[in-house]
Amino acid sequence: MNRDQIVSVVRGLALPAGDWAVHASAVMVLHGLLEEAGDVDVVARGAAWARALEVGTPVRGRQDLCVALPARGVEIWSGWLDDDVDALIAGAEPVLGLPCVSLEAVLRFKLTSNRPKDQPHIAALRRHLAADERDHDSSAS
Repeated sequence: MNRDQIVSVVRGLALPAGDWAVHASAVMVLHGLLEEAGDVDVVARGAAWARALEVGTPVRGRQDLCVALPARGVEIWSGWLDDDVDALIAGAEPVLGLPCVSLEAVLRFKLTSNRPKDQPHIAALRRHLAADERDHDSSAS
């Protein structure tokens, strides 16, 4: 799923503002760090989770509930492993009009998961975050 497809499918979910954020590889696509993601992961709480329950039936994931919408390429999660969902959503940054968890949060997830497919993502995130830090340091001088 490319950037335009992610934006379109997520907007089509009509999730209430302030109670959700895009997570994982889709965040990297929205930031331009990847060309595409296999699906879109969304973490939701409150009214957004209630909306998810209107459009699908939750199943138990490893630790959290998930409303999978395979026809749309979306999974809406009630939690994100051991991360604080409220903090993830509160720290979300708008990217192309969608709230996205921080790239640092994506990196933490990728490092924890440490799957073979995560290795190039980890490298890309580290390069990008290091470049951002260098840019920030040079503009602060």
